[in-house]
Amino acid sequence: MTFGITSTGFLKKAITDILSEIEADERDTLYPTLNLLATTVLGQINGVFADKLRELWDIAEAVYRSQYPESASDEALDQVASITGATRLPATKSQVVLDRINLDPGTTLPGGRLVSLGSAGAQFRTLAPVTNSLSTPWSFSVDAESEDYGPITGYAGTIDTIQTPVTGWSAAAWLFNGTPEPYDLDDLDTLQIQIDGGIVQTVTFNAGDFVDIDAATAAEVAAVIAASITGGDSDAIGTLVRILSDTEGTGSSVQIVGGTAAVKLDFSTDIMEGMNSEDAIVGRNLEADDAFRLRREQLLRVTGAGTLESIRARVLELDDVLQVFIFENVTMVVDLNGLPPKSFEVVVSGGDSAEIAETIFLAKPAGIEAFGNVTESVLDSMGFSHDISYSRPGEVEIWIELTVTTDPLLFPADGVDQIKAALKAFGDTMQIGDDVIALQYRCVPLSVAGVIDVTVFLIDIVDPPVNTGNLTIAFRDLAVFDTSRIDVTVT
Repeated sequence: MTFGITSTGFLKKAITDILSEIEADERDTLYPTLNLLATTVLGQINGVFADKLRELWDIAEAVYRSQYPESASDEALDQVASITGATRLPATKSQVVLDRINLDPGTTLPGGRLVSLGSAGAQFRTLAPVTNSLSTPWSFSVDAESEDYGPITGYAGTIDTIQTPVTGWSAAAWLFNGTPEPYDLDDLDTLQIQIDGGIVQTVTFNAGDFVDIDAATAAEVAAVIAASITGGDSDAIGTLVRILSDTEGTGSSVQIVGGTAAVKLDFSTDIMEGMNSEDAIVGRNLEADDAFRLRREQLLRVTGAGTLESIRARVLELDDVLQVFIFENVTMVVDLNGLPPKSFEVVVSGGDSAEIAETIFLAKPAGIEAFGNVTESVLDSMGFSHDISYSRPGEVEIWIELTVTTDPLLFPADGVDQIKAALKAFGDTMQIGDDVIALQYRCVPLSVAGVIDVTVFLIDIVDPPVNTGNLTIAFRDLAVFDTSRIDVTVT
């Protein structure tokens, strides 16, 4: 049998083949009836040498396989893919906006401070300093990224714990009303408040609590609230009313859930918890071999120029580009999608605008219009400027309300968060122009332990949702999901 590189590929010697060849050579050279049993000294020596030779055959096979993208792996795959200009996507960190950084007057929060999901969860580091130069406590925003690389989740309201404290920086949940004093209240108006997820507490406003209940001040309203609730406090911040939790960090939340005074005082009914009101943009791990091989094949189309596939492949190669769809109009009239005659439209999610435009310019056919709702000026090698257009998908925010029936013995303590996370993860698989199929999403909660049924399911593009059927998404739009827009009731 022929081993090594053959007409059908590489054939590696097994250790049994190597040992048989050694024994045959020894009998031919030394003595025909030589005792080479594994229990003899010579048999043991043969076994040692055969195993070492087997290692050399393993190396030879690895070298052979490393020359081909379909069989190379790890660093060898990086090298062979680089021949055609393909590089493995690096690991990235998750990005999040911390828009509830609560600071006392005069407090500066330096960059590089750490917060986390609970006391022991994933950590995020702030990327810039922020200062409260006001004379009152207030909430500020700052960008942050995960400490670790990879798909680190930071769902809305879950980044709630300060790991590197700064005096004047609070992790307690705050809630301000939206309209300044005075307030036109009525006797026996109520405000229903839930603090740290506890019981709903009702505050009742009586005429005797105010100098003039028809023109109540922020200080008067705050005093009534503070005297009526436990687990929290209320104070007047200038001409506004603030309600806050006594709890710092994990579990701290404040929510107005109802009451006739809620509208008059202009309190949002959204729950205030954590430092992020929206989900983090999830990072990625180092691109795996299988995914890299597939993307390399797609990028090989870059060698073409002017075709839709070539343009799409070039744009997909850019950093941080997530999705690319291309439409064209080959007629001499404006088509039903609004594309001018003899034009094409690249719809891109993610990526740098200037890089996208330049890439389209270098790949597009001469004399054909690049159409879209974003336009960048690109200089050619002769110094002439060209307007290159492409489109960003319209983001269609999806709102979901559902009621689930559960088995309390099986449903986990964080089951609601698991349902939200599962719906968000499924929603993140949507492509540009994909319709939202209601039944697919209604089935998702059943993947969480203890969920028996989904008795109410509303999914819509408005808040509060009222629709129960499918949602049609325009071909240039993208349905986007966030756990802050998912409301789960458990029965």
